[in-house]
Amino acid sequence: MIRITTLKIKQYFNWLILLLAIFLISGFSLANFTISSAASSADGVQVSPLRSDVTIKAGQSQVIDMYVTNITSVPETLSGVVNDFVANSNETGQPSILIGKNIHEKHGLKKFAVPIPNFTLQAGQQKEIPITLKIPSNTPGGGYYGVVRFGPASIGGKNTTVSLSGSVGSIILLTVPGKIKQQLSIASFDVSNGTPSNFFTSNQHINAVVRFQNEGNIQVAPFGKVLLKTSSNKIISVYNVNNVTPPGNVLPNSIRRFFIPLKKVSSFGIYTVEGNFGYGSSGQTLSASTTFYVIPLTLIMIIIIFIILVLFFIFGFPKILNAYKERVIRQSRRQ
Repeated sequence: MIRITTLKIKQYFNWLILLLAIFLISGFSLANFTISSAASSADGVQVSPLRSDVTIKAGQSQVIDMYVTNITSVPETLSGVVNDFVANSNETGQPSILIGKNIHEKHGLKKFAVPIPNFTLQAGQQKEIPITLKIPSNTPGGGYYGVVRFGPASIGGKNTTVSLSGSVGSIILLTVPGKIKQQLSIASFDVSNGTPSNFFTSNQHINAVVRFQNEGNIQVAPFGKVLLKTSSNKIISVYNVNNVTPPGNVLPNSIRRFFIPLKKVSSFGIYTVEGNFGYGSSGQTLSASTTFYVIPLTLIMIIIIFIILVLFFIFGFPKILNAYKERVIRQSRRQ
């Protein structure tokens, strides 16, 4: 009888080890057209500036000078074309260029641009190319935007078919004074290491992620600071948001994400990130905050093991002990 009881005890411990192995395995599995420089270049052509921010009143026109350089060793005949663009759906701020006859009806720049004649550059030559924008007198106030692209001239002298793959561009952000609506909101404010969460098992690659939504009629460049605080409300780090030149804009009727790497998070703790942001000509402000937890995987495993052991000694061990006592009593009575 005593041998049978010992066997049952071993079986309970085997099940306990199996459960711990499952938790350990599951725990470890849980742990586990861009313009980006001052001068943009492609296929031997370089253009500057990267971006032009201009204000033109309705009924007026303005010339924007761009500088195109042939960085190859042979002459190049180039075409220039203006395309509208929209915000890319990935929320990174990269433009999604509308090719050919596709236009942005409400905020497109293409309708204001005077056609750009073809031109030839000798090897290593730089040339100033004037881009003329004519704004009709009935143009509503707001933001308009497009990209001026340069590439090899197509056969026949047409300049409306510059391909994306062989072209280089410069962005123009236009403001037409009038009834301007600057309205930005925070679509979300999260902490993420690839997936938004409030719980992390590692302090590596943790970012604060703020998503701004533009509900106005003009492009807006948000700015501000994100504070990293401990559970005792002590500020341990301050991070600037959109502190670059030129600053990133959020286009009308779009959302743009900004990532803020949190580099002073320790391997264990409770933290709060607090964002304070500003935008617009009137100094509008926005704020948001969220709390997240960092608990090492090893500590989680220790806690799980402790809980399992406590449950075992509360519910499992008494049953084994009682069964053992009953068998000892029955054995003694038989004797």
